[in-house]
Amino acid sequence: MWASAPTKATPEAGRLDLHEGICDPRANGCTRWPEELRLLNHTTGEVVAGRCRATNLCRYCQRLYVIETVEMLTLDAMEYAPTLWMVLTAREHLTRRDCYAHLRQLRRALRKRWPEIEWFVQVEFQRRGALHLNLLVKGVPVEHEEALRTAAVEVWCSRVDAEPVGQWCAEIADGEGVVKYLSKMLAHGLKAEQAPPIGWRGHRTSQTRGYLVRPASVMRLEARRALRLKRLLWKGRDLEQAELELQADDLTTWTLRHVNPSSADLSAIARSGTPDARGPQSTGPASGSGGRLCARHLPPPAPPVGAPSLTGPLLSVAPA
Repeated sequence: MWASAPTKATPEAGRLDLHEGICDPRANGCTRWPEELRLLNHTTGEVVAGRCRATNLCRYCQRLYVIETVEMLTLDAMEYAPTLWMVLTAREHLTRRDCYAHLRQLRRALRKRWPEIEWFVQVEFQRRGALHLNLLVKGVPVEHEEALRTAAVEVWCSRVDAEPVGQWCAEIADGEGVVKYLSKMLAHGLKAEQAPPIGWRGHRTSQTRGYLVRPASVMRLEARRALRLKRLLWKGRDLEQAELELQADDLTTWTLRHVNPSSADLSAIARSGTPDARGPQSTGPASGSGGRLCARHLPPPAPPVGAPSLTGPLLSVAPA
């Protein structure tokens, strides 16, 4: 009889269970970013995946959008803080388009008494599927809180199926209260029972034209830079070193690379600066393209946190 060769036991800790074996390796990032595309950092040679920024289709991008929006509103409140907040609800199921129309008429009526009224609106979904609106209000004195609620209830309840008892208005006491309320109000919408369903069409947030102290595009850039600075400080950098790193990042160029997600050697691509054999290099303006970046007719890609976004012929640094 032949003795079987001894086999080496595998430690239990080294085995993969069923979920670990079939999990998506991109589960902690944007799963909609094309697997064959990467962003190449020309300064460090780093190759990373981007993100789609479709906040109604991607939970990851939705979460980062909320973090960025909270930071933007916090920076805005440091210069011109809202003093009142309102909650508007309805028993009927309103669409985002319906809300736009009702809010437009509501503000038109309120401006007759408070010409400088501005607000920021966040949509929050209830468990039964209906949405209600959280409003941060500027341009109305704190002592007019009850008058504002009375006027808003009269107009709102005349336009939608709602009861006065379901509408709320209160004072935001201080600057610290503003920051806490912003974080709670917006982050609360990330919960599964409060977030919009995937595929829902419409913006989760909006604001009147004069609400922000500077245009929203400028404020979002400031918020992204502030978040990048916070991340560097969290990593242990001192303020001066962090500022120098941010300035260096602003000069970094990023380009698109086509790779084979199953077999590409990303480190080799980064060292050589050459794309994978599967597709053409997408680094700059293509000839005859009028200076536009052509990447298989894909929409402009969005970078991961702290990485650049597509802003022209090249991918230049603009923190996400």
